[in-house]
Amino acid sequence: MDIMARGRVLSILIVILLMPVFSLTISASSGSMISAGSGGVAIVGLPAHEGDNLIFSSLIHNEGEDSGSVRLSLSIPDGESIVGDEVFIEPGSSREVQAIFTLPFSGQINVTWEIISSNSIVSENLSGISSISVDEPQNLDVEIIDSSWTLADGLDLSFRSILEEGRERQVSIEVSGISGSDNVLLQRFDAILSPGMRHFTLSLGSPEISSLLVTITPFEWISDSVASDQIDVSMPIISGSIEILSLSPEAPTSGDSVSVEVQITNTGTDPIGAGRIRLISLSTGIVLEEKSTSSIPNFSESIETLMIQSWPEGNPVDLRAEWISNEMVSEFEISVISNIIVTTSDTEIPWITLIVGAVSGILVAIALRSANKGRKSSVGRNLKKNIAPVKKNVEEPEKREVNCPECNRALLVPYSYSGRARCAPPCSTEFSVSMEVTEDENPMEEDNDLEEIEDEQIESEEDTLIARSNDDLLDCPSCNQVLKVPLSKRPATARCPACKIEFKALEGV
Repeated sequence: MDIMARGRVLSILIVILLMPVFSLTISASSGSMISAGSGGVAIVGLPAHEGDNLIFSSLIHNEGEDSGSVRLSLSIPDGESIVGDEVFIEPGSSREVQAIFTLPFSGQINVTWEIISSNSIVSENLSGISSISVDEPQNLDVEIIDSSWTLADGLDLSFRSILEEGRERQVSIEVSGISGSDNVLLQRFDAILSPGMRHFTLSLGSPEISSLLVTITPFEWISDSVASDQIDVSMPIISGSIEILSLSPEAPTSGDSVSVEVQITNTGTDPIGAGRIRLISLSTGIVLEEKSTSSIPNFSESIETLMIQSWPEGNPVDLRAEWISNEMVSEFEISVISNIIVTTSDTEIPWITLIVGAVSGILVAIALRSANKGRKSSVGRNLKKNIAPVKKNVEEPEKREVNCPECNRALLVPYSYSGRARCAPPCSTEFSVSMEVTEDENPMEEDNDLEEIEDEQIESEEDTLIARSNDDLLDCPSCNQVLKVPLSKRPATARCPACKIEFKALEGV
């Protein structure tokens, strides 16, 4: 028993003594990892902000006889450990070992790092602690500057990004169009932003949208705000108008040269290109005048003058002005009262003299009637003889001719008129006219003959047409043709050139 016990103890002692030898043999046949550089780890991504990804890396050399693999492990107090990808290193080679660490908060962070291996010996100096100062997240914003939409160029958008001081950042930029409840992606691209402002200008074509939305999204980093901006847009509106402002002269005569002032206005949101203005007679369709126009900017106007060489006949003259361009057509119509020359009488009617003469004639007739009552039988015998001359006198014109002593022009005055008369322009000479008594007149007329003459005179006065107005224009009482009879010449006798009717032109309503 003692011999067996002693043998077992001896075997154990031999194994214990040989273990270092076996260990040296294993170490010599495995990988041995040491630092290939100055030691420690390198950190990529500083200065750091909350949410940033930092890259920890270390250059490792395998000085062993066999291949081996290593990893980089990172950890923070009260946090999870992060282990990088496994890297295989051949004997005598060096390779970089990395691990990515996302900063969970701002402030001072101590990161513990260590090179680990499952099949190789790792040097004791391949571990340590790195202290990192972490700033708050960078602020990112976007601002739409302007938009313009024309038929020629489509929709253009100008905006700028604003990045707070810190690192350059990679972002994704999206421009979307909104139409009702639909959101249409118009453009999307990536960009690298430097701290500060950066301007962008995009051409977006002609989409059917009512507003634009610009969104900038951080790529592999975080921001403390959402970067987006929106603006309403509208498709270009082509709208213009034309208006005749004035004519010179205002009431032209047929054949006159007439200056027409026209205003064209661009009331839309898009410029109106070069075109032309035309003045057209609606009754004949003839183009009276035409003129070219230059481009009109949006919300602008231009006044053009066109000269019609020969004013058309008619009263009124219906005129149409047209503004024609590649983008639009605008029209304006107007009726112009033409100036029609009418014949007027400048001779003032001596109403007082006529009334006095009529009253005198009536008084004389009454006196003669009283004086002839005693000779009734004699008058009765001559009655038939006197009727014929009286009727003859009634049928004759109520006026007689007198000659102007200056220019010998024949003028018409009432038979019973006695007083001053004035020759028509341009003579306008005044002269005296005496009452003319014919041999056929019989002072012994009967009362019924005088009454018949007076009745016919009243009927003649009632048949005279009269037109009144408070301005230089009035309507013919027969055919409603518009005529021009100046107020300064009224009362006057006018002759309508259309229906040839004469009427009295008076002032008033």
